[in-house]
Amino acid sequence: MVGIQDVSFQDKKVLIRVDFNVPITDQGVIIDDRRIRRSVPTIQKVIKDGGIAILLSHFGRPKHGYAARYSLSRLLPTLSSLLKQPIQFAPNCIGAAVQEQINTLAPGGILLLENVRFHAEETLEDKHFAQALAALADVYINEAFGTIHRKHVSTSLLPAYFKERYAGYLLQQEIAAIDKLFSKEQSPVVAIMGGNKLVDKAKPIEGLMRYVDHILIGGGLVLPFYHAKQARYLSYTEPEAIASRLFDALMCNSHCQLWLPTDALTAPEMHAQVAPSTLSLADMPCGANILDIGPATQARFSAWILEAKTILWAGPMGVFEWDQCAAGTVAIAQAIAQATQHGAYSIVGGGDTSAAIKQIGYENQVSYISTGGGALLAYIAADRKLPSLEALKE
Repeated sequence: MVGIQDVSFQDKKVLIRVDFNVPITDQGVIIDDRRIRRSVPTIQKVIKDGGIAILLSHFGRPKHGYAARYSLSRLLPTLSSLLKQPIQFAPNCIGAAVQEQINTLAPGGILLLENVRFHAEETLEDKHFAQALAALADVYINEAFGTIHRKHVSTSLLPAYFKERYAGYLLQQEIAAIDKLFSKEQSPVVAIMGGNKLVDKAKPIEGLMRYVDHILIGGGLVLPFYHAKQARYLSYTEPEAIASRLFDALMCNSHCQLWLPTDALTAPEMHAQVAPSTLSLADMPCGANILDIGPATQARFSAWILEAKTILWAGPMGVFEWDQCAAGTVAIAQAIAQATQHGAYSIVGGGDTSAAIKQIGYENQVSYISTGGGALLAYIAADRKLPSLEALKE
């Protein structure tokens, strides 16, 4: 994978696959523009060299072609403000009209193409669609870390149609940040895994077992692991069966230890006004919901984090949006911030986790916040080999 640092883009048309899939209100207000902001240096590199920057992105998940709510034109004011120049917009991402619009741009110009997912071919590995996109430019840059796990035309197939294909600054930064988890240069390495769906976290957890020393489990992942560990049932649900397989995998990685909470906040129902009780896992009634890790677990997990030299956090410890269920997530964020202050390297991934650490006020007290939680976990699960990254190699 070659970076753009030593490349000149003078007089070249450069197709930059960015990830501008950002949260936005119905009124058009962008809630979090981090992905756009962090793509700016790569775009600036192209236009300062005297090249033409052609920006290609998806936005949302439109199902039947054009839909106004998914039009990238909604991002133009923010993009123009960040780049400090007018941005032209193309109402399509392929075709003769788009090519003509590109031909009118002077060196240093920027064109934002319409949402690539308005074309169903994007997700179908359609070679003709790849050729139509490739016809727009001389050079391809992948700057869309958040999509590297998608086997789509614009990420995994399109690079093959360019002799010049590079990784943008953001993509390089993301990969370098995650790779520190695998280096073992700073041990112990601790991974904190939370969130709701074990099916989404199972392969990353298994991938991490070969490299980390401790995996701390929170959130909706706890009960499947607990039930599998206790072998309470003759037949498992799918999450419990997944947890059981992970325990089997753990036996092959004796250096890694997986830790469950000893206590948790629980309630029979899930609603914002709930008054949770703190119980040990052994005392949890059947059908209970875990809303947060308990005080004893907060102290125990924090102690391991404070001893760590490398830390990954992917998933909150509970329903942090509710004040009465936020203490566990806050405790983890505080411990990571303190460990980072004392020299540990910390990386945070996932939309909910990023939102949590921002809400708590520790956004600037960790080493790195990834722009793509799903991509980060997929990269770990695939042992760092994904089609879109392989496609950038010469």
